[in-house]
Amino acid sequence: MTDDIEKVVEKVKKEEMMILDMRDFESYMKGHIPNSILAPYVEGRWAPEISNFLSSRDSPTIVLYESDEEKNVASSELSKLGHELQFLKYKEFKQAGNFQEAHATNLRPDEFGEHIEDYQVIDVREPYEWNSGYIDNAHLIPLNDLFIEYEKLDKKKKYAIICAHGNRSLYGAIFLADKGFEVYNVDGGMDALQRSGYV
Repeated sequence: MTDDIEKVVEKVKKEEMMILDMRDFESYMKGHIPNSILAPYVEGRWAPEISNFLSSRDSPTIVLYESDEEKNVASSELSKLGHELQFLKYKEFKQAGNFQEAHATNLRPDEFGEHIEDYQVIDVREPYEWNSGYIDNAHLIPLNDLFIEYEKLDKKKKYAIICAHGNRSLYGAIFLADKGFEVYNVDGGMDALQRSGYV
């Protein structure tokens, strides 16, 4: 049984329902419903991974999609694994709930390296990792601390988030975007910047 879209919107806004966004990475970064989980569809892998994810959680869950073809395949694959989830078209759901999208932008090393001074840099690595190099004037806020200390940040500034290879910083960037910050993820992290000669 599926709820009508208005009921789903209400549950999401009350944080009583979890959202999986199966659109591709680029679409998600350009705009997504705050607090939705990035879960891009990959044929053959998506359903087993989502099944494992759902098995450890009790929250009611919906899936947002863009491609009807991918949605049909994903729904069928997930159903075979015992999960009957409600799939809703992203644009229709966004409009129904009048959601303000969150945005996060991926920066190539050269895009960031040539304009470092334009950003407030947050390094989400652990303190010991600074021994391998760091950016002058960057603020060290390990990722787990960022989830608590974000309220101290200034929403008038634009932030570039960096880590060692770009994985932790992506989580940090999406988190801050969901909280309403203008935020950028440095793709490839310090490793890519050092290999490119920017630090």
